[in-house]
Amino acid sequence: MSSHTNTAGGPAGGAGPDGLILVGELLVVTAYLIVAGVLFYLALKRDDKERRRVMLLFGFIGLMGGAVHLLNIWGGPAAGDAQLILRLIFGVLALIAAIRLFKAIPGLLAIPSLNQLTRANSKLQEQVEERKKAEAALRETQQELEQRVRERSAQAITANRELEREIENRKKTERRLISTNYELIKKNADLDDFVYYASRDLKGPVLNVAGLVEAIREELPTDNPELGQLFAHLDDSVARINRKLNNLAEVSRIQKPISEEQLGMVSLTEVLDQVKESLREPLQDSGALLRADFTAMPEIYFSRDNLISLLNNLISNSIKYREPQRPLHIFLSSELQDRYAVLKVQDNGIGMDLNRYGQQLFSLFRRFHDHVEGSGIGLYIIKRIMDNNNGKIEVQSVLGEGTTFLLYFVHHEQHTGARV
Repeated sequence: MSSHTNTAGGPAGGAGPDGLILVGELLVVTAYLIVAGVLFYLALKRDDKERRRVMLLFGFIGLMGGAVHLLNIWGGPAAGDAQLILRLIFGVLALIAAIRLFKAIPGLLAIPSLNQLTRANSKLQEQVEERKKAEAALRETQQELEQRVRERSAQAITANRELEREIENRKKTERRLISTNYELIKKNADLDDFVYYASRDLKGPVLNVAGLVEAIREELPTDNPELGQLFAHLDDSVARINRKLNNLAEVSRIQKPISEEQLGMVSLTEVLDQVKESLREPLQDSGALLRADFTAMPEIYFSRDNLISLLNNLISNSIKYREPQRPLHIFLSSELQDRYAVLKVQDNGIGMDLNRYGQQLFSLFRRFHDHVEGSGIGLYIIKRIMDNNNGKIEVQSVLGEGTTFLLYFVHHEQHTGARV
């Protein structure tokens, strides 16, 4: 026992087995201390908290292990109570560090490895490349859009300039049209005046011719049939010239503006009586039955002269274009429709083909029947009078059955309208 004690305490037995144990312990202590120092050094150099904690714990465990082996060298097998307590403390501290190290493992595992970082970096590089490509494509698209915008802007500027030129040309054209229209109105007015005064001035010479013909007839023998036939032709020609002059004067008259003094409430019955009186002979010769019912609208706001002209032309047409195989019936009536006062003139004459002649019905000097004499201005006069007073006219006709004219006058109580 003494020899074992000597081996542990002095150099006398340093060359035996105890000496080798001492050298081994010294080497282990040195290794532990070196490992602990390296780990502490690496922990100080790390900037990530998890790895620094792990290295510090490993270094601390290594330090505790080195401290326990150092106590073995110092105390040997006959160690006292103080050395045993220190060993227990060092062991407990090492165990605590190991437990802390075990708890730090999940955080340590969460730290990516070098390969993981390499792969993540590779993916990141790929994403960066794709983003660069996307940015390049976006820049290219943006440049293309900017180019298109520039082109469209240039086109818009060009189109705007062309539009401005077109507007200016249209303004010039409108000014020319206004000027031309003014000249045309003036010429039409001059022409109307000429027709009116010419027809009026020609009536005197025509009447003189009629008087001369009558004077010559009285001087010549009456038993000459050839002279009678000649004078009949002369009378007919003079009468036709006189009628045409009257028609021209009437056409010229309706072109002239109507003053407010010429407008007023006109009785339909009174105007019809006046027209019947002027057409007494044609009505008697034709055997016409003329009836009227103006109960729904006994009066209209209109020019008396124009209303006489309307009824005179319509009734004259009914007489001219009657059906020889049956008695002529003419019926006049009135009614109110919305904003219009309607005058209806209906007959059972020969009628007309509206599908064929409807578009030309109110044209000047247009005639659709040649078996009776006519001037071709009656319907034109009717249409012009109605248009000049903001009215309208409708025609309903069946060939072989009869014709109905509907005259729509502006209802004065609802809407007076602008009148020419």
